[in-house]
Amino acid sequence: MSFHNRSLKFNSSAKPIDENRSPSHSGTALAALLFLSLPLSYICSQPDAEARAARRASSSGGGGGGGGGVMLSTPNPANPLEHNNRAVELGSKGLWADAIREHEIALEGDPYNEQFKINLSGACLRYGDMLASRKKYYEAMVQYRKALFADPANAVADKNLDECLKASGKNPDDPNIRHQMAETAETEGRFRTAQVEYRKVCRMTDDGSAHADLARSLYKDGQDVAAFEELKIAVNKPWKDKVEQAKCHTMLGDLLWKYAKVARDRGDRQAGLKRLQNAAISYRRAVTINPSYSDAIQGLKEVAREAVSINGSFDNHLMLAGAYQLSGDFEHAKMEFEEAWKKSPNSPALAKARRSYYVGVVMNPTTPPAVLAGVMAKLEDLLKQNNQDAEILFCYGRGKEAQGDKDTAMRAYRAAASINPHIHPDLLQGISRLGGGPAPAGAVAGAPGALGAGGAVAAAGGGKPGAAPPVVAPAVAAPLLDPRRFSAAEGKMASGDSDGAKKELDTLIEKDPKDNEAWLRMGRVNEKKGNLDEASASYRMSFNLGNKEAKDAMNQVDLSRIQAIKQEAEKAEAAGNFVSAASSWKEACTLAPHLPLPFKSLAVCLQKLGDSKEAEKVLKKLKDIEKE
Repeated sequence: MSFHNRSLKFNSSAKPIDENRSPSHSGTALAALLFLSLPLSYICSQPDAEARAARRASSSGGGGGGGGGVMLSTPNPANPLEHNNRAVELGSKGLWADAIREHEIALEGDPYNEQFKINLSGACLRYGDMLASRKKYYEAMVQYRKALFADPANAVADKNLDECLKASGKNPDDPNIRHQMAETAETEGRFRTAQVEYRKVCRMTDDGSAHADLARSLYKDGQDVAAFEELKIAVNKPWKDKVEQAKCHTMLGDLLWKYAKVARDRGDRQAGLKRLQNAAISYRRAVTINPSYSDAIQGLKEVAREAVSINGSFDNHLMLAGAYQLSGDFEHAKMEFEEAWKKSPNSPALAKARRSYYVGVVMNPTTPPAVLAGVMAKLEDLLKQNNQDAEILFCYGRGKEAQGDKDTAMRAYRAAASINPHIHPDLLQGISRLGGGPAPAGAVAGAPGALGAGGAVAAAGGGKPGAAPPVVAPAVAAPLLDPRRFSAAEGKMASGDSDGAKKELDTLIEKDPKDNEAWLRMGRVNEKKGNLDEASASYRMSFNLGNKEAKDAMNQVDLSRIQAIKQEAEKAEAAGNFVSAASSWKEACTLAPHLPLPFKSLAVCLQKLGDSKEAEKVLKKLKDIEKE
């Protein structure tokens, strides 16, 4: 059957972004098969044949509907399929520049046609080969990158691009060199070149920063869906730079916020709120990683305001209060806390948020004196009710230090340290800062030098005011993590309220992002809800924080996530289509970076394709996984 008689299916509808959508791989195997079924002359023609075709083109009398004087059998193109067929015919005659032009027109008319992408990639590859044979390495590299942009799985174009780089004096295996080329191209607005090089860096390093760079380039190029998918990969990869990691979460928040507004404008309230909530989660994670990152704080304020305007619920007012608090706008934060209190005055989440507010007020050096005085009065009321609360004692001491009352601050610090010296990182530093020495032994509450029942400081040294507090044996510190902290979440789960359990665990994680047990339970909740992507991310966070129990759960979830890709890859292998199989296994490796199976299978496919260098890299990664 001739290529241009093969029927095609078209899909010209754009796909909206969906944070819960898993990438589809159904077109990959088909596209690879179609590429392999191209006429032999289209794939394997040699420069001599191309030269002969070019000579015929220059001497021919024309006809057949164009092509620079070459006799063509295809009709003048009137639709994408006909442009594609004309391109194939031009390519079979060695007229690669004309063929590429026609392939590009076909793809512009049907941008989601995987066959057209593969055909364009093949034409660019052959044109690049012709240029490289003439030692026009720069021009060849342009074509190889166009081939890889159209089809990132084109292993031959990738290999030939490396050879051209080597011939031009650059080391193609150095990720720093490839990253520099990508950055230069991005700065100059050559986003497609940048994306090809960033993808190469991702394969070399497979860390969060590389995937985030690729996502940024895709975003600038208007490829929002692809950028979103790449950001989801990036946030689950290892990071060396916390500042860049926070930027990545913020970029994800920005993209979700953008599409929340799209949903709002088309009247889809439910989708808009969901995207707002996910944007807020991304911004909060960015602030957790880098508390001073103003872009993330501003983004959180914007989405929280929008959420309140759509639905003035307790959760949304509490979210806005937290955003104002992070930005140092304590007056507005207090107003939002009051609105939240009206909705649910007895909420445990509100009580925890208020404590966070007290800490924020006393720790911020720019807090207005009136706001600080109001919080100090509230802290004194709380100490009248319970003077054994280490966190409130610390806040009171920090506030007194800010007000210049160092003696009272020292006594409050010591009282807090006698209960739990690790209640806040600044507690022991505060004691040292005020001249109390390192790691002091605190005075127990009610003893000389401790805070009295009214929040005032009891006198030391026989009741003489202002005397230094005595040093006594420290009380046993309270456990850093109370196992009872999960009781509310467990109660919600027992009653079938998975959403309520998730909110309780979110609160715990926001308070202590390093609580690996909370992350483990969050994974279980997400798994029960069927949110396997979120479950995997939660289990992975728990595992990275040292919870060995999370690894088996993470691998089990990841195995479920890659089942469809695994079946597709195995089907392609059975058909002998190892290009498509390798592409699928690569995707499976990205989704399940701790599972040996996809890496082992990918290495086998790469070996069958003759790419021993890449196979060795995959096998090295496999050994690292097996050592874990």
